[in-house]
Amino acid sequence: MKILIVTQYFWPENFRINDVAKYLVSKNIEVDILTGEPNYPSGKINVDYQNNKDNYKKYFSANVYRVPIFLRRKGNQIELFLNYFSFILSSIIIGTIKLRKKKYDFVFSFATSPLTSSLPAIYFAKIKFCKSIIWVLDLWPNILLELGIFSEKNFFYKIIKKISIYIYNKFDIILVQSRSFQTMINKFIKKKKFFYFFPSWPEELPELTNNKVLEKYKNINSFKIVFTGNVGEAQNFDNILKTANILKKHKDISWIIIGGGRKLNDIQTFLKNKKITNFILEGQKDIAEIYSYHQIADVVLVSLKGTEFISCTIPGKLSTYLKCGKFVLGFVKGESKKIIDESKAGASVDPNKPEELAKKIFFLKNNREYINKVLKNSLGTKYLETNFNKEKILKNFKMIIRKLFSSYEKIQLIKDAKDIPFSKNFILSGLNLAFLGYFGSGIVKLNKDLYHWPDGIFKNKFFEKNIKKLSGMQLIRNLLIPDFIKNIYVLGNLSEISKKYLKFKFKKQNIIHIALPIDNHTNLYNLCKKNFNNDDLIICTLPTPKQELLAQKISENSKYFKIMCIGGALVVASGEEKAVPEFLDNLGLEWLWRLRNDTPRRLKRLLVTFFYFVIADLKFKYSILKTKIII
Repeated sequence: MKILIVTQYFWPENFRINDVAKYLVSKNIEVDILTGEPNYPSGKINVDYQNNKDNYKKYFSANVYRVPIFLRRKGNQIELFLNYFSFILSSIIIGTIKLRKKKYDFVFSFATSPLTSSLPAIYFAKIKFCKSIIWVLDLWPNILLELGIFSEKNFFYKIIKKISIYIYNKFDIILVQSRSFQTMINKFIKKKKFFYFFPSWPEELPELTNNKVLEKYKNINSFKIVFTGNVGEAQNFDNILKTANILKKHKDISWIIIGGGRKLNDIQTFLKNKKITNFILEGQKDIAEIYSYHQIADVVLVSLKGTEFISCTIPGKLSTYLKCGKFVLGFVKGESKKIIDESKAGASVDPNKPEELAKKIFFLKNNREYINKVLKNSLGTKYLETNFNKEKILKNFKMIIRKLFSSYEKIQLIKDAKDIPFSKNFILSGLNLAFLGYFGSGIVKLNKDLYHWPDGIFKNKFFEKNIKKLSGMQLIRNLLIPDFIKNIYVLGNLSEISKKYLKFKFKKQNIIHIALPIDNHTNLYNLCKKNFNNDDLIICTLPTPKQELLAQKISENSKYFKIMCIGGALVVASGEEKAVPEFLDNLGLEWLWRLRNDTPRRLKRLLVTFFYFVIADLKFKYSILKTKIII
C-alpha cells in the first residue's frame, strides 16, 4: 500500500501529521510526503533545515518532497495569502515533476486552515488515479464569518464557499476532528460520504524540566493560569482580556501565555492601555519547554469564541491538557465544554461571559482544595485513555484505509491458460481496450467471479505492473481442459474450420454449438437458456460487451458456470484467419491488421469502442483507473 500525504506543514514543524506519517511507516506502509519549506510559526526558514537539507529528505522511512513557498514572514494578510497560494501553485507544478514516476493507492490531505490547501491533494488523487482522504481540522467556510474575516455577502467569501463545497465533495473519505463537523459538512455534500471521527491526540511533550522556567516563577506567589498555543482571533482573547482587566488588581493571579499569533500586538496594546501587569506574554517556545510551563500551572486555560461553528471545534491542546494532569479551565462551549464536563477534569464557563470567568478564577484561587479534589482521581487521564489515545486513534485510521483499500474494484488477472480456475465458477474475458471502454462507461461491471487475461492495454499509465501480453489466440492454443469437463458449449459464431479445430484439440469433450445472432444480451440468453452443469464449459464468440453481458446473465441464473469470452480469438487459433504479425502485436496495432478483413464492420466497432473509452476517461467515470490488479 502506498500513500501520498499532502500537507503545507510538516516536520521539523510540530504538527500531528508527523505522528500519522511515523505510524504508517511503522506498519510497513509506503509513505511519501509533499510539503512546503518549514517556516511555521516564525515566518522564517527553519535554521537547522536551511543548513542541513539532506537530513530532512527522510522522516523515518518516508520520503519527504519539499516545494518552495512564499514565507509567512510577519503574517499580515497579504503575506499569508501569498504563503497559502504559493503552496497550492508550487505543489501542483513542482510537485507534479517531483512525483511524476510515483503511483499511489491513496492521497491524504492534512487540512489545516485554509481548507484550500487541500486542492493539491484533489489534483494528485486525480492524476494518480487513486482514492482520497481529508482530515478536516477547521470548519470552512463558516469559520471565516465567525472570525469576522468576511461577511456572507462578500464576493471573496462566496468564492471560498464554492471552493470549500467543491473540496468536501471531491474526497472519498472525510475525517473529522469533532463529531459536530459531520453534521455541518453534510449540508454541503451532494452524494453520501464516509465520515469518521478522528480527534487530535495529546502532543508528545518531552518530560524535561527547564530550570530557568521554574526559577523564574518559583518566587511568584500567585495563582498561575497557563495558556499554550496559537494566540489568534478564534481563541477569544478579546474576552480573556476583559477578564484580565476585571482581575488586574489581584496581583496574586498571574496569566502566563505561551505561543504566538496575530493577536499578540493587539494584546500588548490593550495591556499597556489598561495598565495590566500580571498578564505575561512568553511568546513562542520550543516544545521541550512546554512541560515546564505545565508544571508551574495551577490551572491550564483552553478558550474559543462562543460562536456556533467555532464551538464545534476541539482544540488540539485540550487533549494535551488532559494528559498533563492539571485542572482544565474551559472558556468554551459546545464540543470542548462537553469533553471537560464528561472527563470531570476541570470546569467550564460560557465564553461570552468574561465576568463569569473572573468569578470562577477567583473561586478556584481561594479554593485550592476543590482543584485538588478534582485532580485526585486522575479523571482527565482516564478519560484521555478512553477517548484520545493516540495508538487507538491511529490504529482506527489504519483500519479505515485498509477498508477503503479493500473496497477498490479488483481485476483478477491470470497470466497463463493454466491459471484458469476450473475448480470453481468463473467468467473469463480479455482485458483490452474494448473491455476497458465499456467498463469505464458502466456498461459492463466487475464481480468476484470475473477473471481476465492480459489481452491489450494493461500496463504503462493504467497499472503498476508491466505484464506480458497474452493474446486470445495464445490462450486458446495453450488451453488445457480438465477431464471432468464433458461438454463444450460454443455460443455465437462457429465455422466448420473452428469446430473441427475444437474437436481435434479436445477429443474427450462434446462440442455443442448454439448459434446466436447480433442482439441484446437478454434476447441472446433466452435463445440459449438452459441449466448448465459443473461439467460444462461455455465459450462465447460474440463481440464485447455482448459476450460479457450474456455471461453475466448466465451466471445470475445458473448454479454452475464456467464461461470463456474469447470473441474472435478462435478463428485465429484455428488458422481460419491469419494471426497478427508479431511486430504489430508488440506495438499494440493488432486492430490495424484486423481491419484488412470485414473493414466496414470492424472500423465501426473500433470507433464505437474508442468512443466509449475516451468518453469514460473524460468524464472520470473511467473506473478502471481506480481499480487494482490481482494476479
